[in-house]
Amino acid sequence: MSQAIRATLTRKRKVTIGSALGYAIGDFYGGGSTTLTGTYLALFWTTFAGLDIAQAQSIIGVATIVSAVSSIIFGSLSDNFYRYKLGRKFGRRRFFLLLASPLVLITSLMWIPSLPFVVYFALYTLFIVVLQMFLVSYSSLPTEMTSDYNGRTLLSTVRMIVSGVSTVAIPAVGGWMLSTIGEDKAISYQSFAIGITVLFAIVLFIVSRTTWEMTPEEAGYDVNKIEAEQKQPFSFSRWCKNVGKLAADYISTFRISSFRKFMGIYLLSHCMMDIFGQTFVFFAIFCWGKNTAFASMLLSFAVIAEFFKPVWGLLFAKIGPRNIFQLAFGLGILALGGLFVTWKLQPTMDDGQFVMVAIAACIFWFIARGLIWFPCWTVFPFIPDVDELVSGKNRTSIFTGSTYFIARILKGFVSMAIGAYLAYVGFDSKAATASAGVQNGIVFVMIGWTVIGLVLSWIIALTFKLDKRTDGILNDEINRLKNGGSKADVTSETKKVVESLTGVPYEKCWPQAQA
Repeated sequence: MSQAIRATLTRKRKVTIGSALGYAIGDFYGGGSTTLTGTYLALFWTTFAGLDIAQAQSIIGVATIVSAVSSIIFGSLSDNFYRYKLGRKFGRRRFFLLLASPLVLITSLMWIPSLPFVVYFALYTLFIVVLQMFLVSYSSLPTEMTSDYNGRTLLSTVRMIVSGVSTVAIPAVGGWMLSTIGEDKAISYQSFAIGITVLFAIVLFIVSRTTWEMTPEEAGYDVNKIEAEQKQPFSFSRWCKNVGKLAADYISTFRISSFRKFMGIYLLSHCMMDIFGQTFVFFAIFCWGKNTAFASMLLSFAVIAEFFKPVWGLLFAKIGPRNIFQLAFGLGILALGGLFVTWKLQPTMDDGQFVMVAIAACIFWFIARGLIWFPCWTVFPFIPDVDELVSGKNRTSIFTGSTYFIARILKGFVSMAIGAYLAYVGFDSKAATASAGVQNGIVFVMIGWTVIGLVLSWIIALTFKLDKRTDGILNDEINRLKNGGSKADVTSETKKVVESLTGVPYEKCWPQAQA
């Protein structure tokens, strides 16, 4: 890679609103693709593709579990892509963002009705694998682009705003097209789904051109040594050794205490909230007795939550992750309780009153949901700092891969559990109405399961200690050791913070440094 190109790929560049937007627009695809498929795909398949709810959710579940393996592969590949000429030419993260752009267009074929079951499975698997390839590299960029706490917070804040906009814009466009063309026609779903997919491809290309990352040298790669190693003949024993090292790298992420707590919070809260996304349209149709367009209209009110994102960013910087986690989970439980009460009181209200109450309840939920989504991916860029003090390496994508691997497995089982449970209670998407038992089943899944996840997340969040102050102490210690400082000279406060965040004795940290 030339010096000119390397100069543009540096952590030392300042993050501005413009560069933050260039990065954040990627979550129009990262979050929007989940909104698109989570809201409409199962409904489309069960209405126009000849699948029942158990088949549709099994495709989503099994493909999601299969794709989890891709998280591990892409996590390692992205972290080590500077070992290859393509990585040194295009970047170890941005190459995969660029590659995803054309691949995502192929996945639009899953919105064609009456295809064989195996074709839908293959297309959805491709969809989820491409999404994983993108997310593993994309989520690593804040750590690569800057080490500044406020810079990373700005990147994550703008990202969350864009993600929220996508969760509003996509249902709004979908609701308008369903109302205009007719929700009983497959073409109405196809038109907006394929159109949104084309926008995804354009966004991915833009992100690949507007972001930057660490140079090979900054990431700790000796290019001359790498090129010399590549000239050596293939060795099966060396290959097995590398595979074993890869497995050890992924397993080692869970020795970091802050990462284990982050994973508990992320998996319980976010995976359970995915349940809400997969079942809300069914809830609106069969519990509230409304149609898909009404559900889309309600989802469009999520735009109000976007005005709160800058507030959440300021709160995150001011009160820290642990406190904002507690606020988020408390509001989320209250908001879900509001939706439950709205459902119960619907028979006592006329249609006009109910619509207003339903809108208010949904807005409250959207605001709470926005806050729940916010802190996890805002705090994630700081997790690799904790690991770097233990391992002496920047392994951002290893952590991203681990996160998505386990999340995808859990989400896959959750999707299958949703389909199996709803089928068990007698759910039929083609029915005009639903029995009381089916309605109770939908509510139990959408609200009950989500509340359980939020309560457990809240309990774990009480013990989360990574914040601006402790991350600053970590980075100061990393820089001190990088500059030749002795581990023997560590202060008692720094040692305490390091051991609290890592869960590893200080003496076992920073292995390449001399005590």
